[in-house]
Amino acid sequence: MVRRWAVKGGPEGRGSRTPVDAENLPVTTDTSTGVFVRNGYIRTTHHSPLSSPTVYNTPRRYGPLMRERSPNEVLNWLVVVLAFSVPLYRAWVSLAAYLILILWFFQGGLRERFDHLKKHRLTIAIVVFMGLNLLSLLWSEDPAGGFAYWRKYLYLLLVPVIASSLRPVFAARAFRAFLTGAVCSVLIMPVVILADLHIRHIHPGNPAATMSHLDYSIVLAVAGLLVLVHLAHTRVPASRLWMWLTALVIILGGLLLNIGRSGQFAFTATLVVLIPFFLRRKHWFHRAAVLVCAGCVLIAAYAVVPRFQERVDRGVVELHDAVFEHRVDTNQGKRIAGALVGLEMIRSNPVLGTGIGGNMLEFRRLLESDFPGYIDEVGWFPHFHNQYLQVATELGVVGLLSLLAIFAALFAGRYRRPDVQSAALALGCAFLFGFIGDPFLHKQMTLVLFALAAGIISADDEVFES
Repeated sequence: MVRRWAVKGGPEGRGSRTPVDAENLPVTTDTSTGVFVRNGYIRTTHHSPLSSPTVYNTPRRYGPLMRERSPNEVLNWLVVVLAFSVPLYRAWVSLAAYLILILWFFQGGLRERFDHLKKHRLTIAIVVFMGLNLLSLLWSEDPAGGFAYWRKYLYLLLVPVIASSLRPVFAARAFRAFLTGAVCSVLIMPVVILADLHIRHIHPGNPAATMSHLDYSIVLAVAGLLVLVHLAHTRVPASRLWMWLTALVIILGGLLLNIGRSGQFAFTATLVVLIPFFLRRKHWFHRAAVLVCAGCVLIAAYAVVPRFQERVDRGVVELHDAVFEHRVDTNQGKRIAGALVGLEMIRSNPVLGTGIGGNMLEFRRLLESDFPGYIDEVGWFPHFHNQYLQVATELGVVGLLSLLAIFAALFAGRYRRPDVQSAALALGCAFLFGFIGDPFLHKQMTLVLFALAAGIISADDEVFES
């Protein structure tokens, strides 16, 4: 008889060390012991991607599931590598993402996995969105370019792959790896700025290690929000609290120094949603008081960080000039000019759009015919600086609804832990607000970030615990 130690009972996954007969343990959840078997491993039924599960003596291979251990463990470690690489190293992001997708097919038990995924709302929403994009090639003016564009969406398949394969101990490791990568990437910034380094795309104006300032801003925003979620839901011992607070200060400091305003706006707007959600069982006065305190901190940051202050002031002035003086030669003015052309495109093709790959061809034709005064300012646009306009011009209202369905499914997941529910809300809101400033699902690094985080969060969905 093979005996393994596992956790027994307890709403927080903490309990006595109880021997379990690993060979005879049922595959379905055993509520009496608080453990179950998935992918050949004993797991607790009470864990969180944001905190380490309490599992003693991780079991080794056994029985008929022995053949699944190697590819599953490699896949899980690759998720950790991917999480660490997103803020730091683009090459590893591409390699790890594709290896994860490939290894998923070699774990065995594909039929069972597909049965689970058919009940997973987020997976269904992603498949519908990808399918609609692929179908739109039939009416696209540039199907070849559209297909090349569509291939980026393959990264969204990381969501069901990670959700159906990730073990809880690796979920916690991936979370910490992502935060470690984010902190390391921020620590690079002052070196680049103070030493006036110029290495390829890295320079004092854009000190991000592996991406543009726009993409980097949403990475730091998500990292900061996840730290706040962890602190709000976890009783961190005083001996380790300083580490979490230091990480939070470093990440938020990087967000303030970075010139990407989309992430700064996404972080601030998401806090307005998260704080009432955290305190939903408290009196309204408590919620209002915390929001006021958060506003005071933001004002203080504006007062003491010159770079952040300069970016905010410039953005306000540019918006004022674009709206009231019709100036479109500024950063915000160009975005508004592009949005006006995009809205005209939506009026012309409101239901199904131009098809993926065809929207920017129609954009330039419309510039020449109806908006010749905007050609010099926005004629070079490779895409809209707004995810909603990008999707609505390509796929019409139908496509826009399918995009929003992805986030509705993320919010409506049947998560067993409140901290995971909060993490889903933080991730979804950060991207929904960030979409106003940039099409983050159009870019590799931010698309992988969303798929990775949503996959880790979805691993806690009840669909995958049977």
